[in-house]
Amino acid sequence: MSEEQSIKEILDTCGHYTGLTMGTSMKPLIHHQRDNIIIVKNTERLKKYDVALYVTPKNKYIMHRVIEVYDDHYVIVGDNLLNREYVTDDMICGVLVGFYKNGKHYVDCQNSKLYLLYSKIWVALLPIRRILLLPERGLGWIKRHLFKKGN
Repeated sequence: MSEEQSIKEILDTCGHYTGLTMGTSMKPLIHHQRDNIIIVKNTERLKKYDVALYVTPKNKYIMHRVIEVYDDHYVIVGDNLLNREYVTDDMICGVLVGFYKNGKHYVDCQNSKLYLLYSKIWVALLPIRRILLLPERGLGWIKRHLFKKGN
């Protein structure tokens, strides 16, 4: 891969892209600079629970989970985020089909029942994710205040 070649160009040419992840938006499933993702060029409309790779108008690549599908757009959110994004088909480059955890254990996103269960549970928890993800206001705060020394 040349320095000038974008992920979208690689997907358009080869049909697949493999690379090390960047960022924390997909934690706890995928970790920054630790897990390798396998993306394929999508050939059909995305489905709920798919993890899409899309490009913003500023040419930034983002990989987040589809939580709602509409005729003209998708609602997408990172597993470690709270804010919803609205993405159209023309922004989508590819879809996650698998990844290697710590460079060793392969997770098949299309055939793993455990992965699908994780996806369904994590999307269902979106309304209370603020409690799960923000320790200064959520579970961490409760734990610190309920279990103070002297109580």
